[in-house]
Amino acid sequence: MKAHGWSLSVCALSVCTVAASLALTVPQATAAVTGPASPAQYPAVPDRLYGVAAVSANDVWAVGLYPTGSLALNWNGRTWAEYEAANGYYNGVAATSATDVWAVGGTNWGSPSAPLAVHWNGETWTQVATPNPPGGGYFNSVAATSPSNAWAVGVVAPGGPGIPAATTPLIEHWDGRHWTIQSVPVPVGGGLLNSVAATSPTDAWAVGWTAPNSSASRTLILHWNGATWTRVPSPDLPGSSQSFLKGVTAISAGNAWAVGAAVVGNVEHTLTMDWNGRTWAYVPSPTPGGDSSLQGVTFSWTNNIWAFGYTNPSRCGGGPQCQTLIEHWNSVHQRWSVIPSPNPPSDYLNQLEAGSAVSRTNIWAVGSTDYASTLIVHWNGTSWN
Repeated sequence: MKAHGWSLSVCALSVCTVAASLALTVPQATAAVTGPASPAQYPAVPDRLYGVAAVSANDVWAVGLYPTGSLALNWNGRTWAEYEAANGYYNGVAATSATDVWAVGGTNWGSPSAPLAVHWNGETWTQVATPNPPGGGYFNSVAATSPSNAWAVGVVAPGGPGIPAATTPLIEHWDGRHWTIQSVPVPVGGGLLNSVAATSPTDAWAVGWTAPNSSASRTLILHWNGATWTRVPSPDLPGSSQSFLKGVTAISAGNAWAVGAAVVGNVEHTLTMDWNGRTWAYVPSPTPGGDSSLQGVTFSWTNNIWAFGYTNPSRCGGGPQCQTLIEHWNSVHQRWSVIPSPNPPSDYLNQLEAGSAVSRTNIWAVGSTDYASTLIVHWNGTSWN
């Protein structure tokens, strides 16, 4: 199947989704998105969204890629608008204020890539120099606690996400003036970092998995204590042959959550775990249809946790359709539950990649329909639309 110049393929565990058939370049026009003010009726644009960051009820950023370049959208409380941005593609976005927003990714999806970081100062997006590790690489996620403290994580790899290759973890730090590559432990067989969260200059988490191109991947969690990144023991799904962490959110130094998926037999099961200040512990979570994956996680207050993903990740290319999946942690009953989520018309896939909360009654999640058009859903305190 082809869509908008991209040759699509569905890969298990969402590690790879496309192979590029053309280079990524900047869209030449900046245009306001027309249509009703309701976010539920936002007209989708090509191609997909991978990250979202809510600054306030009237300022939300969603980022991803067009078929021809990077994609940045902004919600002003009434409408979504598209912004011209840098070359390449975006995998993640983070904001500390309306004038301090970072979007990160890479320069090319399907050929040798370099890390990419762009900054919004309240008026314009500007590309900021980032060190390119030997062999190239790209960022998957970014987190920031202040204008002088941000972390971007990803992989050192000879190609972009569209070219599977041996990888090692990559972490870079922003100190208010420069991005610098950090020293990180490298697991046997290499590793990949897919998400990062931070609560302060002395507390940050990065999660992913080991041995990305093997059949024996295991969860990978690194922690920053203000001086060094160290690997912290993390559980795998009991009985799984592979386990992956896709998203992490940190509420405080003693409260964090990580989510992902694990392979049991020939299908995937959701994987969730929490940090209590001492250890990471596995927490059971629903796997609708016996085949589901969680891609991202966020919180709206101390014990109000939301996870986002999709069902049938192992089969939707030639079997049941992939559909959106949203799970909620109920702190009273101490369990995860599936919350009904919308699915627009699709050929084979609706997928949610990330979420961000303004409050308990104002949460956004983003992803893609058929890897060909953007998907944005909103929680109003009662339902997802």
